Parts: sequence; structure tokens; C-alpha cells
Amino acid sequence: MRLSLLIVGFAYAAMAVSVAGAPRPAGVGTVAGQVLGTDGKPVPGARVTLQAAEGHHVETAETNQQGRFWFASLPEGQYSVRASYEGRVSEWRQNVWVAPGEQTNVVLHLQAKKASLRESSLPRTRPEHAAISAREVSALSSPV
Repeated sequence: MRLSLLIVGFAYAAMAVSVAGAPRPAGVGTVAGQVLGTDGKPVPGARVTLQAAEGHHVETAETNQQGRFWFASLPEGQYSVRASYEGRVSEWRQNVWVAPGEQTNVVLHLQAKKASLRESSLPRTRPEHAAISAREVSALSSPV
């Protein structure tokens, strides 16, 4: 019985030492934040893109119901962050510095959706009288 208790006690001590002595990633930090719409309210389901300053390290995340996002275990350095949702985007937030053991917080504001040429008030098709056939173009360009 004593031997069993001694073995169990030793096993618990070994686990405690291995967890306490487990190596933690050195030099990593977190970028966290929130995406807000043009009305200032949180935007759930927005896509957030994180890119390293060198452009090679890219990650994406989706905001939760409170419009919050986070990128954990990032190597120390500078990053850029941008959000998008249903055709609206935020500006790139550049020079976001990640420091070891720290969390850098950012708030991204989606901009109003700009009307594209198709969504503008211009007519979508030319009137029939404005259409010119190839034969008419040829006739117009021949000498009289």
C-alpha cells in the first residue's frame, strides 16, 4: 500500500515538474481587437486579415458575436491588419507592433460601401439608337 502511494505521489510530482518546466514560446505576442460598422456597432462575422510587414506571414480570423478577433502566438514584429464584411472594408492598420508576452489592441472601422459603376445612376445599356453596327462604322470611315 505504501509503495502504491509512493508511486502515485511520484507520478504527480513528475507531472507538476513537466508542466511547470514546459517550454513556452519565446518572443510571441497577440493582436486582438474589434471590428465596428459605420454605425459604430460591433460587426459579427467580419473577416480580419493580418499580414507581417514583410508580407509573407498572413493569417485570417472571423469576428465573434461581439465583433472581436484575436491572433495569438505571433512572432515579435510589425504587422498590418484589415477587416472586410459584405463588400465594406476598413483601412489597413499598419505598424501594429507585437511585443513578446504582450497583447496589442486595435479597433477597425468599416467604411461606407462605395457605389460601383454598375450601382450608380448611369444607364446599364446604351439606347438602341446609340448602337452602331460594324457596317455603319465602315461606311462612316470610307471616303465620300
